[in-house]
Amino acid sequence: MDGLAQALCLFCAVTSAPPHPQLARGAGDIWYTHEMPAPGTHLLRLSTTDFILDTDRFRAQRLEAFAYRFADLSCRGRFDLKPVERRSWPAWRPVYARQYVFHCR
Repeated sequence: MDGLAQALCLFCAVTSAPPHPQLARGAGDIWYTHEMPAPGTHLLRLSTTDFILDTDRFRAQRLEAFAYRFADLSCRGRFDLKPVERRSWPAWRPVYARQYVFHCR
């Protein structure tokens, strides 16, 4: 009976399941996830692909332009956008992903 009660308990199934990872959404050639780790703080994780003739500079510009547009739409034009880079992270070339944090004013 105990196993049957657990099988029928929706609350038990929901609370015992691990959290699901956030899936990236696509917008053109950019894939992104948007998180809010603290009130008023937004974390934007971006990645992109190669074009036929592409460089690190062009990919970085596309990622930054997307982050700027996303923050602009989210905050209605009033925001502080900064790239998230840690010195402990290895410097990878070529550039395919970036993270940005922004705060709405």
